[in-house]
Amino acid sequence: MADEERSIEVFDNQSRSRYEVWVNGEFAGLEGYEIADDGTITLLHTIIDEEYSRQGIARALVRGVLDGMRVRQQQFRPVCTYVQGFLKRFPEYQDLVAS
Repeated sequence: MADEERSIEVFDNQSRSRYEVWVNGEFAGLEGYEIADDGTITLLHTIIDEEYSRQGIARALVRGVLDGMRVRQQQFRPVCTYVQGFLKRFPEYQDLVAS
């Protein structure tokens, strides 16, 4: 399916402490997190269903999560190795990393 035909949505499932990515209404993966007492979010792990691997879904998920954090003026700690690699490729998100 071509990218322009895909609907990718990212949701914060607070009851399960994870951001979820849905592709055309189907669950495709998640970004697990913890929230510290000071409100800083620790991004723990990125998991994408095998059916959606190597299609840019993880990148769309992390970009959606970080864009939302920017709007809400939140900071995060990147424990997840995928997020760490994402930050190297997209340094424009470095300002959101908690010190």
